[in-house]
Amino acid sequence: MNSLSNAEVLRGWKLFFLHGEEKEALTLAGLTRIPSGSKLPDDWQGHIILHWGTAHDACVHKPAIQPLLAIRRAQDRLQREELLHLHGVKSAASHAAHKDQWIFTHTYKVAIFHLQTLLVFEKKETLLLADKAMYNQRKRNTTSAYTEVEPDRTGFHVRRATREALKAVYALGLDYGLVTIGILRSGHTLVLDVDPVPQLSGKLAAAFAQAMDRYELGIAKELRRKERAMLGSDPEFLLLSAQGKVVSADRFLQREGTVGCDAIVLSGQRLILPLAELRPQPSTDPQELTRNLYSTMKLAARAIPDESLAWLSGGMPVGGFPLGGHIHFSRCWPNVHLLRALDNYLALPLILIEGVTTRERRPRYGFLGDFRRQKLHGGFEYRTLPSWMHSPDITHGVFALASLIADNYWLLPEQPLQKLDIQAAYYHGDKFYLQGTVAKLWNNLEKLKGYALFAKVLNRFRTRIESMEPWNERADIRKAWKIAPYHRKEAIEEQIML
Repeated sequence: MNSLSNAEVLRGWKLFFLHGEEKEALTLAGLTRIPSGSKLPDDWQGHIILHWGTAHDACVHKPAIQPLLAIRRAQDRLQREELLHLHGVKSAASHAAHKDQWIFTHTYKVAIFHLQTLLVFEKKETLLLADKAMYNQRKRNTTSAYTEVEPDRTGFHVRRATREALKAVYALGLDYGLVTIGILRSGHTLVLDVDPVPQLSGKLAAAFAQAMDRYELGIAKELRRKERAMLGSDPEFLLLSAQGKVVSADRFLQREGTVGCDAIVLSGQRLILPLAELRPQPSTDPQELTRNLYSTMKLAARAIPDESLAWLSGGMPVGGFPLGGHIHFSRCWPNVHLLRALDNYLALPLILIEGVTTRERRPRYGFLGDFRRQKLHGGFEYRTLPSWMHSPDITHGVFALASLIADNYWLLPEQPLQKLDIQAAYYHGDKFYLQGTVAKLWNNLEKLKGYALFAKVLNRFRTRIESMEPWNERADIRKAWKIAPYHRKEAIEEQIML
């Protein structure tokens, strides 16, 4: 059994910047305080390798920033385009059939390092990319054509470019890179290139070095964390009439509050508010968070007096109405290692019990690594999961698993989602292909010291996952939760005595 704790990991913790003596790598090595070289010292017992380029040993058994496999895949155009398409990232290849319409109004170069945008460079232009010679000439002359976008000038196009750049880097399994984004005259955003080993100007090199140092400080602080992560959530559900029509939640609920409604943006940027959303009081205890969610459901029942309306959960219970089961994390540092652990150890197992229509939410929603920073509590919102409110057991299991991962992710090194076949199975909802992988991941979870804290609920959750019984996206969730009109004497049953 694995008996390591974060404190024991910290005692041997070190970061090493490993490179092949490339010009940019040597420049960075001179600007950062992180120990570096073209090979690991013989006596080095550290924890994380920060790679630059591929002209050195892979060190496959060490946690990594910018794994060599991901660099090589990103440098292979065909593999890169295939991966971006799988994750729902629009690229040049995905719009190849419309080359006659490839006229850009803006292009951007976005520097990304570890979930953050470092610098953005902009070029306003009208360029027909069907002219390959012109495109190749533009690529040779990009450096002088772009101007830096100041932080106070981040308008709509810049925000979209940075969002897509971050998504592209993560989708490729990278942790940093220079992403070229094009904004078409139609308004579509295309990823034109992702360079995992970018050329670095003076300012760009300084920005990368500072980001590397910030990463080292952040990881060191996170490994010293002794308090448990605080969890919150804001799962969504849909109201459906007896005639099968969606009833907009804003008929009963306000935007804000413990029980509120959330928006969907339709084509033409028209905003509607059909989704009901629950916002329970956060807690470090998964059981208490489940109780808090149950309390908000009872508040919602009073706010929605029409008992004939069914409450639907899941991913896409009705076409065109995607639902999310977002989980909020605070008192822990948002970092790529935690995000990938949540993808592998939470999102991947949940696939085995999702409903038939849940997969229709992906990849526009439910893509891997989908997160949003939260200024209010200083943490982040993990947005990949569908709404998981089909029963108290599933909800409690999701919260317990999320808590276990957030406090132990350093001890969960397996990342099957770095493999293309596993990623494809995730997005396609191929349960039988993923069954064996999920079983191995759960064995890793059971070895954690913290597993015993939630063993009863997690073992029950594992049994449900192993059954691969899909939840019914058209089932009224009030019945499982014993919410009115299903709240008579059955309300005292054990599963509601949380």
